[in-house]
Amino acid sequence: MLLFAPSSLAQEIDQAPFLRAQQATVFLMQTYELDGVQTLSCVGSGTLVSANGLILTNAHLGAPLGPCQGERVIVALPVRLDEPPVPTYVAQISQIDLEHDLAVLQISGSLDGSLVDPATLNLPFVPLGDPSNLAAGNVLTFVGYPDIGATPVQSTQRLTTTTVNETRGGALAWYRVDLELGGGMSGGGAYDSEGRLVGVPTSAPATTGEDPGPSCLMIQDNNGDGSIDLRDACVPIGAPVRAFRSINFAVSIIEAARGDFKLNHAAGIQVTSPTQEPSFGRLFFSPGVSPQGVATEIVSSLPSQSTSVFLFFEYSNMRPGLPYELQVAREGAFMAQMSIGPLPWGGGENGIWYIGTENVIWPDGYYEFTLLLNDVAVASAGIQIGVGYDTQRFRNLSFTAIDANGQTGVSDTLMPAEVAEIRGFFDFEGMTDQQPWTEVWYLDGTEVSRMTRLWDLGPSGRTTVSASNLDGLPLGTYRLELSIGDRLAGTGEVVLAGNPNPNNRASMVFTNARVFSEITRDGKPDGQQGPVLPLGVNSIYAFVDWDFMPADLPWTFRWFLDGRLIGSSTQYWDAGGVGQNFWVSLTSEKPLPEGSYAVEVLVAQRPMFSANASVGSGTQPVSGQEAVTDEALIRGRITDALTGEGVPGALVAVLDVRFESPQFEWAEEQIWTQAITDREGHFELPRGLPRRNFYTLFVWAEGYITAVEDFFVISSETPSPSEIQVELVRP
Repeated sequence: MLLFAPSSLAQEIDQAPFLRAQQATVFLMQTYELDGVQTLSCVGSGTLVSANGLILTNAHLGAPLGPCQGERVIVALPVRLDEPPVPTYVAQISQIDLEHDLAVLQISGSLDGSLVDPATLNLPFVPLGDPSNLAAGNVLTFVGYPDIGATPVQSTQRLTTTTVNETRGGALAWYRVDLELGGGMSGGGAYDSEGRLVGVPTSAPATTGEDPGPSCLMIQDNNGDGSIDLRDACVPIGAPVRAFRSINFAVSIIEAARGDFKLNHAAGIQVTSPTQEPSFGRLFFSPGVSPQGVATEIVSSLPSQSTSVFLFFEYSNMRPGLPYELQVAREGAFMAQMSIGPLPWGGGENGIWYIGTENVIWPDGYYEFTLLLNDVAVASAGIQIGVGYDTQRFRNLSFTAIDANGQTGVSDTLMPAEVAEIRGFFDFEGMTDQQPWTEVWYLDGTEVSRMTRLWDLGPSGRTTVSASNLDGLPLGTYRLELSIGDRLAGTGEVVLAGNPNPNNRASMVFTNARVFSEITRDGKPDGQQGPVLPLGVNSIYAFVDWDFMPADLPWTFRWFLDGRLIGSSTQYWDAGGVGQNFWVSLTSEKPLPEGSYAVEVLVAQRPMFSANASVGSGTQPVSGQEAVTDEALIRGRITDALTGEGVPGALVAVLDVRFESPQFEWAEEQIWTQAITDREGHFELPRGLPRRNFYTLFVWAEGYITAVEDFFVISSETPSPSEIQVELVRP
């Protein structure tokens, strides 16, 4: 466990391994036109990741998000490393990930308006590193521009202190550093000792961008009156950087940009942006979170030596890029090492969010957690550490579906719509008979059931509550709240979506998957039908029909080429509850490379379907990677245990060594390497597995029981390549 201590890390570092990183670090300036004058919006850093001008940075520095409302991005290069950067190019968005505030920009023109052919560029760029060894206690070097671009590029070392577990990023959503970095470093790079890029420092301007203040400064005379004063527009300035994202979150958009791939999907139903003010509410604490995202229990106090604290809260009317922040104070003293932000929001419009810090001893005391929006405190809650748990406790809430015949279905927080019953299970401790307790159910935020009773089940054990309708419960989000007296003691949400899968009773939202090379103007399949497409096509469209899909449910589609992830996008559903010919696509201005393509679609991070298409020969290609001496390449076949036939479209994933099956949330950053089987069930993992480790292997295919192996050992004697065969069983 970690205890906090002041950092004594020396800031004088050997710059030699990072010379390339400094040369590849650019300064970015968003601009917009105000009264005929180009005016600065947000500024920050970026990192060249290819010689032809691809720049990895924050999404809020490349697109108009939150207080950053620029229409154009100017790229300034470090012509001399001992001088400020020189504005040279303009860039446009190639790929963007709003959920994780990441983007890849492409240099596209000169300041005079002339176009630049990226193929003619030969710019310095950095290699990507392996973030699998990132951990608290690592010393990293951060490269960027700490201010508004008035100083040269800088390198400085920081100690990684703790990790942040967050709803959309998982257990390693963020890494905190011991000392703040200048706000202009946001969007730049974090490097390992070999000068390889392993992270992206991130912060957001804590302002609306409209009113002058510490986070929005007047630094240019944009009204032309000869002076810089309150009559000029202020420029949002990034808050001090306290955290960075792992490069794992950026790999898919970098790969898509390098391949010149574009990801798209069918347009949804047009809805108006929220007009009500964004807000946070219903704050509560938990010592942990289940793999399904449910608080393990709700507490108002914790014992001494506690190593895990999660803050849960409800959010409403949020918008992409809105600056949010968590400030933590102990006995009134601000604790930067437990706080996070300001950061740009990427979690959707409405829902439940959590922020947790684990594997750290929290000193005894009273802690106040305060949430801020645009640098204004909007909600707070407190917890006492050092006095033990609450005497009466509800714990380990979980949910199971029951069908109309009374048969037990899937145990999850995503269930088929129109199940007859949602049954909630929970443990209880310290209860006394005649204690009032309350069970409340909500559907899409509206209370639909409330029952207060006197406890009569004894002091400890396990019991159930339920919401039921023999005609079937309608689709939507159900929330259960359990209270002991007036104190909230347990809560969790279940989403009903899709129909029951006849093989495993899980939710099946999408059906009738098929692949085509073209699309008609009215969104119908056209061109060559897969699974084999001819050479020369520049697009692949995967079409599906859908049923019982609630609005705003997060869903993800991922494209693979020869087993290698080349693009991923997470969206919030807006196409209506039922329909046909919804599509996702992979396109390029050039003909798609020959090879085997696959698309995988997840709903609420649960795999729903995958589809394959081959461009050209249709043969399963070899990855082309040679395993280094200390790695083993894995290939093999997935078969049906009964028939022995190959299973097409099966997802084979090997987790990063830091994760085992109970922690897996189907998140990209948890996966070391993955592939999808071809028509005969063959696969080849594109990335080697370092030896002398054991890994977790997942194999998922629609209509089969997921195969899981937590002790998939790669020893020093494992041959490379190694052949494996996995048999899948139907329920």
